[in-house]
Amino acid sequence: MSLHPRRAMVWQRIIPELGTKNRYLMHLLLALGGIHMITHQAEANSSSGIEDSDTVDLATIVEHHQRGLEGFREEVSCISPSNAELVFTGSLLLVGFAFASLKVQKLNPLTGTPKEMNSAAGNPSSTNDILHLNWLYLNRGISSVISAQWHVLKASRLRQMVVYPHGDEFWKELPLDAPSSRLSHCSPRLFKFGEGASQAVANLQASLNVFEPAKNNLSSCWTSQPSPSMTLDWIVNAHSGAIEVLDKVYSRILSVLRCAATENSADLEIQLDFEEAAILSWPVQLPSPFLASLERSEHDCLHGHSLIILAHFYLVNTLVDTWFMRGSFEREILKVNALIDTLNESQLSTFMLWPNEVMKLSLTCTS
Repeated sequence: MSLHPRRAMVWQRIIPELGTKNRYLMHLLLALGGIHMITHQAEANSSSGIEDSDTVDLATIVEHHQRGLEGFREEVSCISPSNAELVFTGSLLLVGFAFASLKVQKLNPLTGTPKEMNSAAGNPSSTNDILHLNWLYLNRGISSVISAQWHVLKASRLRQMVVYPHGDEFWKELPLDAPSSRLSHCSPRLFKFGEGASQAVANLQASLNVFEPAKNNLSSCWTSQPSPSMTLDWIVNAHSGAIEVLDKVYSRILSVLRCAATENSADLEIQLDFEEAAILSWPVQLPSPFLASLERSEHDCLHGHSLIILAHFYLVNTLVDTWFMRGSFEREILKVNALIDTLNESQLSTFMLWPNEVMKLSLTCTS
């Protein structure tokens, strides 16, 4: 779950120890362990071409998850300094499960809205077209737990999970390019990202200009009457705020890639620095209005623009090489592609060209 030695120890020792003393945490831990076994088994079967008959019971995993979730909801409703460590542990396990469940197609209906679940149940093939956003809210929920109980958690056994010393300010102080930077020694995917990230953000920022025409043209984009709060200014501000966050996250990644190369494995060093730079923390930084724009059910041009920005955030997750995310967000980006195609907006489709090119490349260094 972590490449950092101290955070790895939290996952390997402290969290299981807390699980042995708390029933709902043990259920969540068993659910995450079960989903790990399923994904590992699927990858092994795929590489060997041999189907392993000794499968993990998915129904048992779901039962553990549901029982753990019930206990967690009871605990979080009365969060206090006395149970903050337990609630934070539960939050970590739930987010880990949400990430990993994206890799298991049979679990996808469980991560949608009730309406989406019913639709997917009636038409299994539609499961692949559902965008899953619940993990976004789970990440933001962890932030709420941390902020409310920061004074407790920073001194707890889980302090390694809340303290990331290398934040924005640290990476801003780095030179633009070190001699013989890691960018020239990294995987094809990371190289392609480093090559085009700045321009991609600039293109998204420039795309906001398409919303500058007179407000009476807005009606051509909406398929239904917008609510009073969803004005043109509201939408542009939501997109602008999200792009600002994207710019900061991309800049942090570029700083990591531009560090000087060493004799050690470039892939491992970069992944460690990605974790230290907390590049996966972007859901917490997203403005709430942008999240609201993602929930719109109409496939109009404004919703399409929200999806394009989301896909550029998803690309960040495809740069992290870990078992519970590997391959998941590539599939989510493909779903965005499919949704964009249904809008018949050629201009929107052009914004997806670069993310598609990046995610198709290998994340493993070939040299």
